[in-house]
Formats: sequence, C-alpha cells, structure tokens
Amino acid sequence: MKRILLALAACLLFALLSSCAGEPQGESLPVGTGSVSASQAGDTGEEAQELRAVWITYYELSMKAEKGGDEASFYQKVDEMFSRVQKAGLNTVIVQVRPYSDAFYPSEFFPWSEYLTGAQGKDPGYDPLAVLVERAHAYQLEIHAWINPYRVAYHTDFSLLAPENPARKWKEDGESANDSWLFVLENGIYYNPAIPEVQRMIIDGVREIVRNYEVDGIHMDDYFYPSTDAAIDRAQYEDYTEAGGQCSLADWRRENVNTFVSGLYAAVKAIRPQVQVGISPAGDIEKNREELYADAARWGGEEGYVDYLMPQLYYGFENSASPFEETARQWARLIRCDSVKLYAGLAVYKSGEEDLYAGPENDAQSGPRYEWIHSSDIISRQVSFLRSENPYAGFALYSWEYSFGDSMTESLKKELNSLKNIL
Repeated sequence: MKRILLALAACLLFALLSSCAGEPQGESLPVGTGSVSASQAGDTGEEAQELRAVWITYYELSMKAEKGGDEASFYQKVDEMFSRVQKAGLNTVIVQVRPYSDAFYPSEFFPWSEYLTGAQGKDPGYDPLAVLVERAHAYQLEIHAWINPYRVAYHTDFSLLAPENPARKWKEDGESANDSWLFVLENGIYYNPAIPEVQRMIIDGVREIVRNYEVDGIHMDDYFYPSTDAAIDRAQYEDYTEAGGQCSLADWRRENVNTFVSGLYAAVKAIRPQVQVGISPAGDIEKNREELYADAARWGGEEGYVDYLMPQLYYGFENSASPFEETARQWARLIRCDSVKLYAGLAVYKSGEEDLYAGPENDAQSGPRYEWIHSSDIISRQVSFLRSENPYAGFALYSWEYSFGDSMTESLKKELNSLKNIL
C-alpha cells in the first residue's frame, strides 16, 4: 500500500511541477546560434572543455575470444584502446560495465559477465573495472560507467543465467510475491520497472560502483520500458488504480521511470557529488515518451534527474523524417535547466553504409538513403554544426570499433580523418 500511495503522490506532483526554468511544458523556445566550440562558459568566464567521447560496448571489451585471458592481457587490450582514443583527440570513454544483469567488476548484486570468461558468474581473477579506471586516467581520459538497468538477457532461458543472478533466483525461489518482478518477452528477459524493489537493487548496484571506483560518470542509454504491451505490468497498474490513482498507463509508466532516475541521481550525489549522471535517449523525442516512457523533457527541464542528456542523433543531414539539424534543435529546446548539459551521440558506424530508414529507395542511388555512402565528412560537419548551436557542449561517437578498430573501412578512415582535422 505504501508503494501505491507513493506512486499516486508522484503522479499528482508531476501534474503540478513546472520546468526548472519556469517555462510551460511543450512550448517552443528559441535556439541560440552563438559559438560553443567548448562547453558553455560559467559566470566566472572560464571556458569548460568540450566533451569528445566514444562509447565502448561490452562486446568490444569482451575477452571471450581470448578464452578469458588474464589481467595482463586485459591491461594490454585496454591500453591499446585508450591509446588510440587519446591520440585521436578525444577526452572521454563511456564504457559498458553492466550490459545485462551482470557486471565487469566484483558485485554484491550481479554475477560476473560471461563476456569476461565465457561463463556468467565465473571470476576472471582480476577486476576489469579497476583496470579501466586506472588506464583511462593514466591516458588523461574521463571514464563514465555505462549500465543497462532493466535488461537481463536477450534469450528466454533462465538456466543459462548464473545461479546467483537475481533474475534466476527470483524465478526459482518458489516465492510468488516476486514472480512479477521480471517478465519474459519474445526477445528476452527484463526486470519490471514498476517494482520498487527492482529499482532499489539497480540503484544499490550503482552505489557500489561510485563507492568503489573513481569513475567520472554514470551513464545509461535508451533502454527503459521494453514494450508498450499493457500485460507486462498489469497487476501493478491495477493495484495503483484500485487505490485511487488517476494517471493513464503511459503517465504512470513515465513516473515509474522518473522515480528510478531521480533515485539513482540522488544516490550518486550522496556519495560523490562530482560524478556526472547522464542518459543517452533515442533520437526520436516522441518515441522516447510514448513507447519507452522516457520523459526527456522532464529530465532536461528540472533539476534532480541528470547532469547531461546525450540524444542519439543518428541521422544524416538529408534524412527525410528526422533531418540532423532540425532534430538537434528540437533537443536543444528541451534543455531548460542551466545545470543540465547537452551532448550529441553521432553515428560514425553509418559511414559508407546505406541508411535504410532515411528515405525511399532510389534506383539512381541518390538522396537521403545514400548520403552516408556519397559523403565522407558528415560527422565533422555535424560537430561543426553543434558548435554553432547552444547549448551543445560536446559529442560522443558510436562506437569504438567503428572509430578506432582494426576492421575500419576506407570510408570510416576518411570520416575520422575529416573529424580529426577540426579537433
């Protein structure tokens, strides 16, 4: 009952609150055009450094090909990766250390990742996150620890999870009370975002990262609710409405996510206030709100949710549905708190490739669908554009393999050389 009343109170508060800047929700705000080749200068006149980041995924960090390897081989791998990042003129790595219900570090809550040894729960014999933090700072790079909060697995077989995995324990413990703490869809197993105990476990997992490692940030991407299906949390929503709750299912789900995000933010700041909390939502603002229940306007308009937003602006300039410049300006209008920075995620991985969803197919191979094939300076032009638009203060490239990996194509090399010329 306490959980239901809290959810009701949160929804009522949501209806009353305005944005941090006092602007009405949804109103279009003018976008500035002053140069921000670095982060916005503060009242002191000091100019902050432009964020130049790259995402490093769990499969790029994976040691499975090395059959687990050892600490020395992991050191060697990370040194090579971070050396390339530094030489390219970037200053931040966003490293995926909790990709599923697992961890790249010794955790009280989650088993060891299978991407370290080939078997989930198997101790690799060293602390990969400690290595990552040490080597990042040795190369004068900031490091943000990237987690996926609700994803358990991209399969539906609980027997493939380590016995100590929370999802498997809840599934097999015979307790009916926690049966609804996770759900299974066709594409995998997920934790239920409506459950306070789930939120608490994930936040406790973040606390241990911030307490035990000198990370510079905690980062989440666009994985929140995995489905719009009303069945996945029907029991919790019915409890809420039967207790008098008036929010629609969509508003209630958004408030579940908001409660989690604000709780995570408060937990991080209580331990190490200087650690940045950031989210990288999908580029489509409406889809975030209506399908993932990620309220980016709330996060960019009020204090207490994030220190930065990094929308995934994975579009070309000619994209027929979401042209890069227009979409970037839409995101800029969401930032109404001076304390929230705005960065852009950029799709270097598209360089040289056909962009299947950018527009209609054309026999002449011209137009939006083929923009990334015919141009090899899109990323550099996007960075230049962002530097002319307030309040953008930096960018991140997706991902390391496409930016610095050994399998880079000639098109990717041209794209990155073009970018290096303006860094």
